[in-house]
Amino acid sequence: MSDLVNQTEYGVLPTGFSRMRLPEIRQQIIDTLQSTTGLTFETRPDSITGQFINVFAEREATLWELAESVYHAMYPISATGVNLDHSVSFAGVRRLFAQRSTVWCACYGVETTIIPAGSIVRSSLTQDNFLLNETTTISRQTAIDATVAVMTAVVGEEYWIRVDQSIYRYTAIAGDSALTIAQALFTQLLAGSFTISIDANEIRIYGIESISFLLQISTNIELLIIGSIGNFTAEDYGPSEVPENTVNQIVTTMDGWTSVNNYVPGHLGRNLETDDELRLRYDKGVFILGAATLESIRANLEQNVSGILAVQVYENEDDITDSDGRPPHSIEVIAYGGDPQDIADQIYLVKAAGIDTYGDVLVKVTGSSNYQHDIFFNRPTPVYIWVDVTITLYNEEQFPDGGVPQIQLIVTQTGNSFGIGKDVIVQRFFGPIYSAVPGIGHIDIKVARADDVNAVPAPGDYTSENIPISARELSQFDVTKVMVTILDARNFR
Repeated sequence: MSDLVNQTEYGVLPTGFSRMRLPEIRQQIIDTLQSTTGLTFETRPDSITGQFINVFAEREATLWELAESVYHAMYPISATGVNLDHSVSFAGVRRLFAQRSTVWCACYGVETTIIPAGSIVRSSLTQDNFLLNETTTISRQTAIDATVAVMTAVVGEEYWIRVDQSIYRYTAIAGDSALTIAQALFTQLLAGSFTISIDANEIRIYGIESISFLLQISTNIELLIIGSIGNFTAEDYGPSEVPENTVNQIVTTMDGWTSVNNYVPGHLGRNLETDDELRLRYDKGVFILGAATLESIRANLEQNVSGILAVQVYENEDDITDSDGRPPHSIEVIAYGGDPQDIADQIYLVKAAGIDTYGDVLVKVTGSSNYQHDIFFNRPTPVYIWVDVTITLYNEEQFPDGGVPQIQLIVTQTGNSFGIGKDVIVQRFFGPIYSAVPGIGHIDIKVARADDVNAVPAPGDYTSENIPISARELSQFDVTKVMVTILDARNFR
């Protein structure tokens, strides 16, 4: 580089890095040559000497650009690509790579049927295929859904059902029928941690999330339906919507496998985290290196649990149960996406010792000395948001051909960034749309709420007001629920 560089103007300064540009470099070379040789010579760019000067100036300018790039590669605010990965790693943060959606399904059929890994099922909603991760056997040892029936009543005979380590017994007495015996067993089963229902003399027992159970029954009780849990992964990377009761088509048919269904939503996949998304998450690095605080619990769950998309953590510091049902001195984790066991394992690792957990999902975690701990957490209740966007064109700019799908994508991405327990703020859609899409003179946005994925709001349900979202709810947006209407400026008053 030029040896006459003023060190107070260029290089690494207290204000940052200042790069010498090509015109300054060229002039420095000319001044150096003339002062060193004592000669005056032609320096015009089209002259012979001027062309020599240009060659060396351009090479030196390239070195300055390289030095500036190396300098900026050190800092998260300016680094890009793998350099950004390296710079944020000092705070314990790493880029979230692309993931495929996963879903836990109940596989029904003949007991002892073996479903090999790689077997394919399909979503009736999106037509996406999902592959079974591990070979699954339809068995009472790994039941997720079972229906049993009391067929006859025999006085003095014992009827029993075992679910995991708990056995529920009833001895028939005079006057009992199959219905009364089933009802007596059902009443006992209510104390268990699994969901149950009864229909006449038939009792249905099914698990929550992916938590299977061991089922055993006495010889006087008949097994009618048995389903075992299987974990399926989407063929393609990226976010594939998996609402409950949609993965219900068997592609790989075989004897003994009769049906499949997902009773809980799947874990949404994601695209590779962008540089901007990674920078926004960088400030949580200090919490990832810690534990016990709400911020650390949340940051570690987001970083360390594959497939997790949104997390919120609440606490109750008081000595009494709070208004939201949290026990004294407890935390409540609300997690969207991620495997239940992975979530529970991470909660156990980062929560403070002696602090209770609260929620509807129970997962057992093996701690030190092989002691099992009960870890509870919750899933957010989805709120499906429909958006009606009316665009009035600005005739002095060109509205792009792909403007409508671009607006749909912007609304969807902005909405899905709100998070658990965060209200839908209508005004937050305007800035991203105006910034990214030219040719817009005016935007009118109305939103509507639906609590069922298949519900379609009526025109009167739309409002320009914000939509309140409770602490345990999560607003969900989809491009198919974003409608865009384009008006010519002459139609706008």
